[in-house]
Amino acid sequence: METTADGYSWTEAHGTKKGGFKCRGVVFPPERRSSNSTVYDTIVIGAGYAGLAAARDLATSKRSVLLLEARDRVGGRTYTLEDEDGSGFLFEMGGTWVTHHFAYVLKEMTRYNMHQDMIVSQHPGYENDYYTLNIDGVKPRKLSHEEAGQMLRHAWDTFVNVDGDMCRKICPLPHIQLGNSRVDRKEVEKIDKKTCKERLDEIRNLLSTEEVGMLSSLLLIISGGTLEKFSLWDIIRSQALLIHSSLNFADIWSTYKLREGQSALARRMFDEAADFGLEYMFNTQVTSIMDQTRDIGGYVKVTTSNNEVYTARRVICTIPLNVLKTIQFSPPLSAKRQEAINIGHINFMSKIHAVADGPGLASWHGSRFPGKLATGQGDGLTAQGDAHLVAFGGDERKNFTPELEPEKVVAAWNELHPMRIKKTVFHNWCTDPYSNGGPAWWPAEYMSKYQDELQSPFGAISFASGDWAHGWRASIDGALEQGSLCSIRVLRELNNSTKSHNRQTKL
Repeated sequence: METTADGYSWTEAHGTKKGGFKCRGVVFPPERRSSNSTVYDTIVIGAGYAGLAAARDLATSKRSVLLLEARDRVGGRTYTLEDEDGSGFLFEMGGTWVTHHFAYVLKEMTRYNMHQDMIVSQHPGYENDYYTLNIDGVKPRKLSHEEAGQMLRHAWDTFVNVDGDMCRKICPLPHIQLGNSRVDRKEVEKIDKKTCKERLDEIRNLLSTEEVGMLSSLLLIISGGTLEKFSLWDIIRSQALLIHSSLNFADIWSTYKLREGQSALARRMFDEAADFGLEYMFNTQVTSIMDQTRDIGGYVKVTTSNNEVYTARRVICTIPLNVLKTIQFSPPLSAKRQEAINIGHINFMSKIHAVADGPGLASWHGSRFPGKLATGQGDGLTAQGDAHLVAFGGDERKNFTPELEPEKVVAAWNELHPMRIKKTVFHNWCTDPYSNGGPAWWPAEYMSKYQDELQSPFGAISFASGDWAHGWRASIDGALEQGSLCSIRVLRELNNSTKSHNRQTKL
């Protein structure tokens, strides 16, 4: 299996290591092209799930497609590393959990016969089978998972119930947040102006100090940002996607994983596209996109950091929202889209795996507020019988950089629960120039101002990313949604263009 330049690991004995990890998503050789003079039907920029869905669907429709990817692998902000010890244990570095409630994910898992091959994160019965709370202002304590779940559901339900019906009135269909015939858009815009901090202040007196801390930790790991910036509407949308019930939270968001890992699914999508003639170039960074299709006989030209130019009739750009500002567009993007890009999203998350000595913490879960890591949980056992843990934090860029300050990572883990850490494994999405943060959670008022613009095409350029999906934005399902929708749009445009050309030729 090939190795990727992405990812970090740390051990006390060997310090921090970057790259060199086995990853099924790495493509070698990294290039396949038939001709330097080809004008492609479509160039797809980015081999994350949005790009893979678009490239695969276009290639299987017998269209000529060139896929350009800055990394050495498929998957984008979702990929899987194998443990360096050779055991085959998998670490999910980005998007992880799946469910049959994710329609686009289920479609892909079914296509590749992975829909019945999932494992669970929760493993009860080990020594530390409890929940720990470490909330400032309250004495730290242990409680049962059941009690912690009841406290968190009460806090969440109090927080989200802005319409008296658990968001069923204000957001009955989360894939139609704007333009829903049952909801006045002005009511949505009114809520979208609020931050999570403002909503929390409104209902704080209804919650205990522990509940406020647990809820704050949860909001921070969801958004990867700060409560002062995080849009309340994003939580309203999430509640609706949970089928309007917090009882579904764990089953939908944090229980099931692919046994073979996310990179296995991404690789199957890529391999199918390659079987249908997809051409591709990895380790290839795009710097500019020039749309000349308005000119007679014009095409879209994509230029890379090596000053190579590739030409196509259409382009699907899947570059993440917080990276789009590094791309030069000609003609310039609309003022509104450029404004949205300049603002960007707020997710500057931490996600850090740890291997703790012994199996005891495999059943543990806990919260720390405030803290560099807001919540952590057991997620199975390694081949050696040690507990595998995963923790998340909000925007802590000012306080620590994990790859440079491993001692702060170990300390943050021990604030969640005392442990002896053998190893940490992670990807710092905040210092990664190809992501500049995690998946997109938005600041207040962003959705109602910019979602429609971000989803719309710009000339011959379509934009596909989970960062502005209709439904499961900031998730694998949202990326697949946008890649699928853009491939359908481009196929129609290409077909209509061919029909128009044939009619003109006959005349």
